[in-house]
Amino acid sequence: MSIISTIVKSEAPREVILFLAGGENGISYPRLDGLYNRNGWANISNNIELLKLVDTMTTEGLINHVNGALRKGPMWRSPEFMVKKKYTFE
Repeated sequence: MSIISTIVKSEAPREVILFLAGGENGISYPRLDGLYNRNGWANISNNIELLKLVDTMTTEGLINHVNGALRKGPMWRSPEFMVKKKYTFE
């Protein structure tokens, strides 16, 4: 299992989205949807709930839609699992 799949299955969706949006290119919604779909909608019911969460996080300023990607918003913060260095990326 990839480290990304482990994170999706183990962490709250809000934290996962913060992590993925924090990268240089962010993540497109279709890729985010596919990631949760491939992982059995872990920790979130379905794509409608995922859309609602993305909308809420956008309203809160945690993420922005930029050129078709979800990226850091003005209120973005590092996900807790990154602050705690819970995973190793190699």
